[in-house]
Amino acid sequence: MRLHAVQRTTRQFLLRTRAALSRRAATSASFTRASAAAFASDFDHHAPGIARLNHGSFGATPAPVLAATEACRARWLAQLDDEYFSGALDAELQAATAAAADAIGAPAAETALVENATVAAAVVFRRWSKEGTVLLPANAYGGVRASALSMFGPRRVKEWPFPFPGTSHELVLDWLDQALTQHDPRYVLLDHVSSQPAVVCPVAEMVALCRSRGVAEVAVDGAHALGQVPVDVDAIGADYYFSNLHKWAFAAPTATVLHSLRRELRHVVPSWGAGDFAAECRWTGTRDYAAMRAVPAALAYLQNWRSAEDLPAPDFNRVGLRRAIDDLQTAWGVDEAYHEECLGSMGMVRLPAGLDLSKDIPGQPVGPDSVRSRLRDRYGVEAAVGGFPEGSFLRLSHAVYTSDDDLGRLRDAVLELV
Repeated sequence: MRLHAVQRTTRQFLLRTRAALSRRAATSASFTRASAAAFASDFDHHAPGIARLNHGSFGATPAPVLAATEACRARWLAQLDDEYFSGALDAELQAATAAAADAIGAPAAETALVENATVAAAVVFRRWSKEGTVLLPANAYGGVRASALSMFGPRRVKEWPFPFPGTSHELVLDWLDQALTQHDPRYVLLDHVSSQPAVVCPVAEMVALCRSRGVAEVAVDGAHALGQVPVDVDAIGADYYFSNLHKWAFAAPTATVLHSLRRELRHVVPSWGAGDFAAECRWTGTRDYAAMRAVPAALAYLQNWRSAEDLPAPDFNRVGLRRAIDDLQTAWGVDEAYHEECLGSMGMVRLPAGLDLSKDIPGQPVGPDSVRSRLRDRYGVEAAVGGFPEGSFLRLSHAVYTSDDDLGRLRDAVLELV
Protein backbone atom coordinates (compact mmCIF):
# COMPACT_ATOMS: atom_id res chain seq x y z
CA MET A 1 0.00 0.00 0.00
CA ARG A 2 1.41 3.43 -0.91
CA LEU A 3 2.12 5.91 1.85
CA HIS A 4 -0.54 8.37 0.74
CA ALA A 5 -3.24 5.65 0.76
CA VAL A 6 -3.24 5.58 4.56
CA GLN A 7 -2.97 9.34 4.90
CA ARG A 8 -6.00 10.06 2.78
CA THR A 9 -8.49 7.52 4.25
CA THR A 10 -10.08 9.90 6.75
CA ARG A 11 -10.12 12.80 4.30
CA GLN A 12 -11.78 10.66 1.62
CA PHE A 13 -14.53 9.76 4.07
CA LEU A 14 -15.10 13.43 4.89
CA LEU A 15 -15.08 14.37 1.21
CA ARG A 16 -17.59 11.64 0.33
CA THR A 17 -19.82 12.81 3.17
CA ARG A 18 -19.59 16.43 2.04
CA ALA A 19 -20.26 15.44 -1.55
CA ALA A 20 -23.33 13.42 -0.56
CA LEU A 21 -24.69 16.32 1.48
CA SER A 22 -23.94 18.72 -1.37
CA ARG A 23 -25.79 16.60 -3.92
CA ARG A 24 -28.72 16.08 -1.55
CA ALA A 25 -28.99 19.82 -0.92
CA ALA A 26 -28.59 20.60 -4.60
CA THR A 27 -31.54 18.42 -5.53
CA SER A 28 -33.70 19.57 -2.65
CA ALA A 29 -36.74 21.64 -3.59
CA SER A 30 -35.98 23.93 -0.64
CA PHE A 31 -32.83 25.44 -2.20
CA THR A 32 -33.31 29.06 -3.25
CA ARG A 33 -30.75 30.76 -5.47
CA ALA A 34 -30.94 34.17 -3.74
CA SER A 35 -29.16 36.31 -1.17
CA ALA A 36 -30.58 37.18 2.21
CA ALA A 37 -32.39 40.52 2.07
CA ALA A 38 -29.51 42.40 3.75
CA PHE A 39 -27.19 41.55 0.85
CA ALA A 40 -29.64 41.53 -2.06
CA SER A 41 -28.54 44.82 -3.65
CA ASP A 42 -24.80 44.54 -3.08
CA PHE A 43 -24.03 43.74 -6.72
CA ASP A 44 -26.49 46.11 -8.37
CA HIS A 45 -23.52 48.02 -9.83
CA HIS A 46 -22.90 45.14 -12.27
CA ALA A 47 -23.74 45.87 -15.88
CA PRO A 48 -27.42 45.04 -16.46
CA GLY A 49 -28.47 42.31 -18.84
CA ILE A 50 -25.30 40.23 -18.48
CA ALA A 51 -25.29 36.69 -17.10
CA ARG A 52 -21.94 36.72 -15.26
CA LEU A 53 -21.00 33.06 -15.05
CA ASN A 54 -17.22 33.52 -15.13
CA HIS A 55 -16.62 34.85 -11.62
CA GLY A 56 -13.49 32.70 -11.42
CA SER A 57 -11.49 34.91 -13.78
CA PHE A 58 -11.72 38.25 -12.00
CA GLY A 59 -14.08 37.90 -9.04
CA ALA A 60 -16.54 40.62 -8.07
CA THR A 61 -16.60 43.19 -5.29
CA PRO A 62 -19.83 43.94 -3.35
CA ALA A 63 -20.92 47.51 -2.75
CA PRO A 64 -19.92 47.70 0.94
CA VAL A 65 -16.37 46.55 0.14
CA LEU A 66 -16.19 48.94 -2.81
CA ALA A 67 -17.17 51.74 -0.42
CA ALA A 68 -14.46 50.73 2.05
CA THR A 69 -11.91 50.58 -0.78
CA GLU A 70 -12.91 54.01 -2.06
CA ALA A 71 -12.65 55.43 1.48
CA CYS A 72 -9.07 54.13 1.71
CA ARG A 73 -8.28 55.61 -1.68
CA ALA A 74 -9.83 58.97 -0.74
CA ARG A 75 -7.76 59.21 2.45
CA TRP A 76 -4.61 58.53 0.47
CA LEU A 77 -5.40 61.06 -2.24
CA ALA A 78 -6.47 63.73 0.25
CA GLN A 79 -3.02 63.97 1.86
CA LEU A 80 -0.45 61.53 0.59
CA ASP A 81 2.43 62.88 2.68
CA ASP A 82 0.55 62.42 5.94
CA GLU A 83 -0.64 58.94 4.97
CA TYR A 84 2.91 57.83 4.20
CA PHE A 85 5.13 59.72 6.62
CA SER A 86 2.83 59.35 9.63
CA GLY A 87 2.86 55.59 9.17
CA ALA A 88 -0.92 55.42 8.67
CA LEU A 89 -0.61 53.52 5.40
CA ASP A 90 1.87 51.04 6.84
CA ALA A 91 -0.25 50.47 9.95
CA GLU A 92 -3.36 49.73 7.90
CA LEU A 93 -1.45 47.35 5.65
CA GLN A 94 -0.12 45.53 8.72
CA ALA A 95 -3.67 45.20 10.05
CA ALA A 96 -4.88 43.96 6.67
CA THR A 97 -2.07 41.40 6.56
CA ALA A 98 -3.04 40.16 10.03
CA ALA A 99 -6.66 39.75 8.93
CA ALA A 100 -5.61 37.80 5.84
CA ALA A 101 -3.28 35.62 7.91
CA ASP A 102 -6.11 34.78 10.29
CA ALA A 103 -8.32 33.79 7.34
CA ILE A 104 -5.86 31.08 6.28
CA GLY A 105 -4.85 29.98 9.78
CA ALA A 106 -1.36 31.48 9.61
CA PRO A 107 0.70 33.63 11.99
CA ALA A 108 0.83 37.24 10.82
CA ALA A 109 4.63 37.17 11.13
CA GLU A 110 4.78 34.52 8.38
CA THR A 111 2.33 36.28 6.07
CA ALA A 112 2.37 39.13 3.56
CA LEU A 113 0.04 40.78 1.07
CA VAL A 114 1.19 41.01 -2.54
CA GLU A 115 -0.41 42.21 -5.76
CA ASN A 116 -1.66 38.92 -7.26
CA ALA A 117 -0.92 35.21 -7.49
CA THR A 118 1.53 35.65 -10.36
CA VAL A 119 3.61 38.02 -8.23
CA ALA A 120 3.43 35.54 -5.33
CA ALA A 121 4.66 32.75 -7.58
CA ALA A 122 7.51 34.95 -8.86
CA VAL A 123 8.54 35.68 -5.26
CA VAL A 124 8.76 31.94 -4.57
CA PHE A 125 10.51 31.22 -7.86
CA ARG A 126 13.14 33.81 -7.03
CA ARG A 127 14.09 31.69 -4.02
CA TRP A 128 14.19 28.56 -6.21
CA SER A 129 16.93 30.02 -8.41
CA LYS A 130 19.37 27.30 -7.30
CA GLU A 131 19.83 24.21 -9.43
CA GLY A 132 17.24 21.48 -9.36
CA THR A 133 14.16 20.36 -11.24
CA VAL A 134 10.96 22.37 -10.76
CA LEU A 135 7.82 20.28 -11.21
CA LEU A 136 4.49 21.86 -12.23
CA PRO A 137 1.14 20.35 -13.21
CA ALA A 138 0.57 20.54 -16.96
CA ASN A 139 -2.56 22.62 -16.26
CA ALA A 140 -0.77 25.17 -14.07
CA TYR A 141 -2.14 28.68 -14.50
CA GLY A 142 -0.67 30.14 -17.69
CA GLY A 143 0.86 33.20 -16.06
CA VAL A 144 2.52 31.11 -13.37
CA ARG A 145 3.81 28.61 -15.94
CA ALA A 146 5.22 31.45 -18.05
CA SER A 147 6.92 32.90 -14.97
CA ALA A 148 8.51 29.53 -14.17
CA LEU A 149 9.80 29.06 -17.71
CA SER A 150 11.18 32.60 -17.74
CA MET A 151 12.94 32.11 -14.43
CA PHE A 152 14.27 28.57 -14.83
CA GLY A 153 14.18 27.75 -18.55
CA PRO A 154 12.68 24.64 -20.12
CA ARG A 155 15.55 22.41 -19.00
CA ARG A 156 14.66 22.77 -15.31
CA VAL A 157 10.86 22.89 -15.62
CA LYS A 158 9.04 19.57 -15.90
CA GLU A 159 5.27 19.13 -16.15
CA TRP A 160 3.15 16.21 -15.05
CA PRO A 161 0.00 15.27 -17.00
CA PHE A 162 -3.13 16.27 -15.13
CA PRO A 163 -5.91 13.68 -15.42
CA PHE A 164 -8.98 15.24 -17.04
CA PRO A 165 -11.76 14.39 -17.72
CA GLY A 166 -12.71 11.58 -15.36
CA THR A 167 -10.73 13.31 -12.61
CA SER A 168 -10.80 11.99 -9.06
CA HIS A 169 -8.56 12.67 -6.09
CA GLU A 170 -7.23 9.13 -6.38
CA LEU A 171 -6.17 9.76 -9.98
CA VAL A 172 -4.54 13.11 -9.15
CA LEU A 173 -2.45 11.50 -6.42
CA ASP A 174 -1.47 8.58 -8.65
CA TRP A 175 -0.36 10.82 -11.54
CA LEU A 176 1.61 13.05 -9.15
CA ASP A 177 3.21 9.97 -7.61
CA GLN A 178 4.38 8.80 -11.03
CA ALA A 179 5.79 12.24 -11.88
CA LEU A 180 7.73 12.46 -8.60
CA THR A 181 9.27 9.09 -9.30
CA GLN A 182 10.11 10.01 -12.91
CA HIS A 183 11.54 13.50 -12.39
CA ASP A 184 12.85 13.48 -8.77
CA PRO A 185 12.22 17.25 -8.43
CA ARG A 186 13.87 19.54 -5.90
CA TYR A 187 10.91 21.95 -5.98
CA VAL A 188 7.20 21.38 -6.65
CA LEU A 189 4.34 23.78 -7.32
CA LEU A 190 0.83 22.40 -6.76
CA ASP A 191 -2.67 23.79 -7.29
CA HIS A 192 -5.25 23.83 -4.51
CA VAL A 193 -8.09 24.66 -6.90
CA SER A 194 -6.84 24.53 -10.45
CA SER A 195 -8.02 27.11 -12.97
CA GLN A 196 -8.49 25.16 -16.22
CA PRO A 197 -9.89 22.64 -15.77
CA ALA A 198 -11.37 23.76 -12.45
CA VAL A 199 -10.62 21.00 -9.94
CA VAL A 200 -10.53 21.05 -6.13
CA CYS A 201 -7.40 19.00 -5.46
CA PRO A 202 -6.44 16.91 -2.40
CA VAL A 203 -3.72 19.39 -1.61
CA ALA A 204 -2.73 18.21 1.89
CA GLU A 205 -2.21 14.66 0.62
CA MET A 206 -0.31 15.98 -2.39
CA VAL A 207 2.06 17.96 -0.15
CA ALA A 208 2.56 14.92 2.10
CA LEU A 209 3.34 12.79 -0.94
CA CYS A 210 5.98 15.31 -2.06
CA ARG A 211 7.54 15.25 1.40
CA SER A 212 7.70 11.46 1.34
CA ARG A 213 9.59 11.66 -1.96
CA GLY A 214 12.21 14.01 -0.57
CA VAL A 215 11.11 17.24 -2.29
CA ALA A 216 13.02 20.15 -0.74
CA GLU A 217 10.28 22.81 -0.97
CA VAL A 218 6.61 22.77 -1.95
CA ALA A 219 4.51 25.77 -2.96
CA VAL A 220 0.73 25.73 -3.33
CA ASP A 221 -1.06 28.03 -5.75
CA GLY A 222 -4.38 28.61 -4.00
CA ALA A 223 -5.43 31.52 -6.23
CA HIS A 224 -9.03 30.27 -6.35
CA ALA A 225 -9.17 28.74 -2.87
CA LEU A 226 -9.97 31.30 -0.18
CA GLY A 227 -13.71 31.87 -0.16
CA GLN A 228 -14.35 28.72 -2.18
CA VAL A 229 -12.91 25.97 0.04
CA PRO A 230 -11.56 25.90 3.61
CA VAL A 231 -7.92 26.97 3.86
CA ASP A 232 -5.70 25.94 6.78
CA VAL A 233 -2.04 26.35 5.91
CA ASP A 234 -0.91 24.36 8.92
CA ALA A 235 -2.97 21.36 7.84
CA ILE A 236 -1.83 21.76 4.22
CA GLY A 237 1.81 21.77 5.28
CA ALA A 238 3.44 23.51 2.31
CA ASP A 239 6.48 25.77 2.53
CA TYR A 240 4.56 28.47 0.64
CA TYR A 241 0.86 29.06 0.12
CA PHE A 242 -0.81 31.94 -1.68
CA SER A 243 -4.42 32.80 -2.46
CA ASN A 244 -6.10 35.70 -4.20
CA LEU A 245 -8.51 37.72 -2.09
CA HIS A 246 -10.12 39.35 -5.13
CA LYS A 247 -11.45 36.05 -6.58
CA TRP A 248 -13.78 34.43 -4.04
CA ALA A 249 -13.11 36.51 -0.92
CA PHE A 250 -14.77 39.72 -2.20
CA ALA A 251 -11.75 42.06 -2.16
CA ALA A 252 -11.38 44.70 -4.85
CA PRO A 253 -8.68 44.09 -7.47
CA THR A 254 -6.09 43.25 -6.34
CA ALA A 255 -4.80 41.61 -3.16
CA THR A 256 -3.20 38.23 -2.54
CA VAL A 257 -2.17 36.62 0.74
CA LEU A 258 1.18 34.81 0.77
CA HIS A 259 2.26 32.55 3.62
CA SER A 260 5.85 31.36 3.92
CA LEU A 261 7.62 29.10 6.38
CA ARG A 262 10.90 30.45 4.98
CA ARG A 263 12.23 33.80 6.17
CA GLU A 264 14.61 34.34 3.25
CA LEU A 265 12.00 35.55 0.73
CA ARG A 266 12.42 38.83 -1.14
CA HIS A 267 9.83 40.75 -3.13
CA VAL A 268 10.50 40.93 -6.85
CA VAL A 269 10.18 44.73 -6.64
CA PRO A 270 12.26 45.78 -3.60
CA SER A 271 12.06 49.43 -2.61
CA TRP A 272 12.30 51.24 0.72
CA GLY A 273 12.40 48.54 3.37
CA ALA A 274 14.52 46.25 1.20
CA GLY A 275 15.90 43.35 3.22
CA ASP A 276 12.74 42.90 5.30
CA PHE A 277 10.24 40.87 3.25
CA ALA A 278 7.17 42.05 5.14
CA ALA A 279 8.21 45.69 4.76
CA GLU A 280 9.08 45.12 1.10
CA CYS A 281 5.54 43.87 0.44
CA ARG A 282 3.93 46.83 2.21
CA TRP A 283 5.76 49.29 -0.03
CA THR A 284 6.79 48.51 -3.59
CA GLY A 285 6.75 52.17 -4.59
CA THR A 286 4.02 54.74 -5.17
CA ARG A 287 0.85 52.92 -6.27
CA ASP A 288 -2.76 52.38 -5.23
CA TYR A 289 -2.88 50.28 -2.04
CA ALA A 290 -6.60 50.77 -1.43
CA ALA A 291 -7.65 47.20 -2.25
CA MET A 292 -5.09 45.82 0.20
CA ARG A 293 -6.07 48.28 2.92
CA ALA A 294 -9.72 47.25 2.56
CA VAL A 295 -9.00 43.51 2.91
CA PRO A 296 -10.50 43.38 6.46
CA ALA A 297 -13.81 44.69 5.04
CA ALA A 298 -13.77 42.04 2.32
CA LEU A 299 -13.08 39.21 4.76
CA ALA A 300 -15.80 40.48 7.08
CA TYR A 301 -18.23 40.40 4.16
CA LEU A 302 -17.21 36.83 3.36
CA GLN A 303 -17.77 35.89 6.99
CA ASN A 304 -21.16 37.60 7.25
CA TRP A 305 -22.81 36.91 3.87
CA ARG A 306 -25.79 34.57 3.97
CA SER A 307 -28.22 33.24 1.42
CA ALA A 308 -31.98 33.44 1.73
CA GLU A 309 -31.76 30.07 3.52
CA ASP A 310 -28.86 31.12 5.76
CA LEU A 311 -26.08 29.34 3.87
CA PRO A 312 -22.62 30.96 3.95
CA ALA A 313 -21.14 31.86 0.57
CA PRO A 314 -18.94 28.76 -0.02
CA ASP A 315 -21.79 26.37 0.84
CA PHE A 316 -24.34 28.32 -1.17
CA ASN A 317 -22.08 28.31 -4.21
CA ARG A 318 -21.20 24.63 -3.93
CA VAL A 319 -24.84 23.60 -3.63
CA GLY A 320 -25.90 26.00 -6.37
CA LEU A 321 -23.16 24.74 -8.66
CA ARG A 322 -24.11 21.10 -8.14
CA ARG A 323 -27.73 21.90 -8.94
CA ALA A 324 -26.76 23.96 -12.00
CA ILE A 325 -24.50 21.22 -13.37
CA ASP A 326 -27.25 18.65 -13.00
CA ASP A 327 -29.71 20.88 -14.87
CA LEU A 328 -27.27 21.70 -17.69
CA GLN A 329 -26.19 18.08 -18.15
CA THR A 330 -29.81 17.02 -18.44
CA ALA A 331 -30.64 19.78 -20.93
CA TRP A 332 -27.53 19.17 -23.04
CA GLY A 333 -27.58 15.38 -22.82
CA VAL A 334 -24.00 15.07 -21.54
CA ASP A 335 -22.22 13.03 -18.86
CA GLU A 336 -20.34 14.13 -15.75
CA ALA A 337 -16.89 15.58 -16.43
CA TYR A 338 -15.36 14.21 -13.23
CA HIS A 339 -15.91 13.04 -9.67
CA GLU A 340 -18.09 14.97 -7.23
CA GLU A 341 -15.18 15.62 -4.83
CA CYS A 342 -13.56 17.87 -7.45
CA LEU A 343 -16.33 20.49 -7.28
CA GLY A 344 -16.18 23.74 -5.32
CA SER A 345 -17.71 27.02 -6.50
CA MET A 346 -16.40 26.24 -9.99
CA GLY A 347 -16.92 23.08 -11.98
CA MET A 348 -16.48 21.65 -15.45
CA VAL A 349 -19.45 20.77 -17.65
CA ARG A 350 -19.22 18.94 -20.96
CA LEU A 351 -20.66 20.90 -23.87
CA PRO A 352 -22.94 19.19 -26.37
CA ALA A 353 -21.52 17.87 -29.61
CA GLY A 354 -21.78 20.23 -32.56
CA LEU A 355 -20.11 23.31 -31.08
CA ASP A 356 -16.91 24.34 -32.85
CA LEU A 357 -14.56 25.47 -30.10
CA SER A 358 -11.42 25.40 -32.21
CA LYS A 359 -11.14 29.18 -31.72
CA ASP A 360 -11.75 29.07 -27.96
CA ILE A 361 -8.57 28.62 -25.92
CA PRO A 362 -9.27 28.44 -22.17
CA GLY A 363 -8.17 31.62 -20.42
CA GLN A 364 -7.14 33.48 -23.58
CA PRO A 365 -8.71 36.47 -25.39
CA VAL A 366 -10.61 35.28 -28.45
CA GLY A 367 -11.95 36.74 -31.68
CA PRO A 368 -15.56 37.61 -32.58
CA ASP A 369 -16.22 34.25 -34.26
CA SER A 370 -15.45 32.23 -31.14
CA VAL A 371 -18.23 30.60 -29.15
CA ARG A 372 -17.27 32.64 -26.12
CA SER A 373 -17.60 35.92 -28.01
CA ARG A 374 -20.90 34.88 -29.57
CA LEU A 375 -22.29 33.99 -26.15
CA ARG A 376 -21.32 37.43 -24.90
CA ASP A 377 -22.26 39.52 -27.92
CA ARG A 378 -25.42 37.74 -29.01
CA TYR A 379 -26.87 36.44 -25.75
CA GLY A 380 -25.32 38.56 -22.99
CA VAL A 381 -23.75 35.48 -21.38
CA GLU A 382 -20.23 35.64 -19.98
CA ALA A 383 -18.96 32.07 -19.75
CA ALA A 384 -15.56 30.37 -19.87
CA VAL A 385 -15.83 27.81 -22.67
CA GLY A 386 -12.90 26.11 -24.29
CA GLY A 387 -11.63 23.24 -26.32
CA PHE A 388 -9.56 20.55 -24.61
CA PRO A 389 -7.86 17.57 -26.26
CA GLU A 390 -10.61 15.38 -24.82
CA GLY A 391 -13.54 17.54 -25.95
CA SER A 392 -15.32 20.82 -25.32
CA PHE A 393 -16.07 22.02 -21.82
CA LEU A 394 -17.55 24.92 -19.87
CA ARG A 395 -15.94 26.12 -16.66
CA LEU A 396 -19.00 27.21 -14.75
CA SER A 397 -18.61 29.63 -11.85
CA HIS A 398 -21.40 29.93 -9.32
CA ALA A 399 -21.22 33.18 -7.33
CA VAL A 400 -23.44 34.65 -4.63
CA TYR A 401 -25.18 36.80 -7.27
CA THR A 402 -25.82 33.94 -9.75
CA SER A 403 -29.51 33.67 -10.64
CA ASP A 404 -31.79 31.04 -12.14
CA ASP A 405 -32.28 33.38 -15.10
CA ASP A 406 -28.50 33.57 -15.70
CA LEU A 407 -28.25 29.80 -15.90
CA GLY A 408 -31.36 29.47 -18.05
CA ARG A 409 -29.95 31.95 -20.55
CA LEU A 410 -26.72 29.99 -20.75
CA ARG A 411 -28.58 26.71 -21.22
CA ASP A 412 -30.76 28.04 -24.02
CA ALA A 413 -27.96 29.96 -25.75
CA VAL A 414 -25.78 26.86 -26.01
CA LEU A 415 -28.68 24.81 -27.37
CA GLU A 416 -29.35 27.49 -29.96
CA LEU A 417 -25.70 27.56 -31.03
CA VAL A 418 -25.44 23.78 -31.50
